[in-house]
Amino acid sequence: MDRSQLHELYQTHAPDMLRMAIAITGRRELAKDALQETFLRVYRFSDTYDSNQPIKPWLYRILINECRRLQKQEARSYPTDSTKLEQATPSREPYSDVMDAVSKLPESYRVPLLLKYMDGWKEHEIADILSLNINTLKSRLAKARELMRIAYGEGV
Repeated sequence: MDRSQLHELYQTHAPDMLRMAIAITGRRELAKDALQETFLRVYRFSDTYDSNQPIKPWLYRILINECRRLQKQEARSYPTDSTKLEQATPSREPYSDVMDAVSKLPESYRVPLLLKYMDGWKEHEIADILSLNINTLKSRLAKARELMRIAYGEGV
């Protein structure tokens, strides 16, 4: 992959990927770092990409792994309160209570829920991105929806 291809890939996918990274990490600056690291890895390891497969799931798999890596690295450096999710965009303000509730979900439920309802991925694509069995994914989505219903039932 040359620089112009990487630039085009970045221009096409970076805005949605940044929103997803913010939703996963809960912090804009950490999300920006994850996005930057993602595209560095994409450039470095582009020869491992199977061009017979869609590129978007590969990008998101790398992004999610980078978000996790940076969160772990940050947690080792100093404790933070990551329960408060930053706004992904100003247009998301009416949904801040929903995003707050989502941010409190365990990662194993939060990430699949975000991929499905924030980015509109199909279940088999999410299972592929997260390297999960489709039934495991469906179970996690059902549990995430249940936890959200409980959160709203309690007035969150």
